[in-house]
Amino acid sequence: MKTIAFFGHRQIFNKQLVEERLIKVIEEVIPQGFSKFLIGSHGEFDSIALSTCLRYKRRNNGNITINVVLTSLSALSRKKYGYSKADIYKNKGCEPILYDIEDEYIKNRIIASNKKMVDESDLIICYVDRNLHKSGAKSAILYALKQNKRVINLFKESDMMK
Repeated sequence: MKTIAFFGHRQIFNKQLVEERLIKVIEEVIPQGFSKFLIGSHGEFDSIALSTCLRYKRRNNGNITINVVLTSLSALSRKKYGYSKADIYKNKGCEPILYDIEDEYIKNRIIASNKKMVDESDLIICYVDRNLHKSGAKSAILYALKQNKRVINLFKESDMMK
């Protein structure tokens, strides 16, 4: 089973364009044997990736596994209105997972989690402006490239124009 990890910025200016690019890439790579998706849970790109992958799964009879990566045990178990994030993701058709990162300083948990996602993946699909000075998504992509992972970046400079 080949695995794809998704990384991207917290804020996306043209969500529809990004979603169109994302579904096109997913449809291109699935026939190459990719069937497990790792998606974060902290930004707009993560939300777009999750909704796009869930739609793909429904349209194609569920032949993929979607794992939503959470970064704290409290996010996994804390109940709000009777539901935890784990319950919500399970109801959507995906499995929440939590890497062993609880000992990490809270501000480093996303970085540690991203590295573990890269390590488990065969392909990275991202939406990253590599010109940004500092970004968790950019750090994850740079780490992926150092690990010789295949990276497909959906970002285009024209996206920054509103």
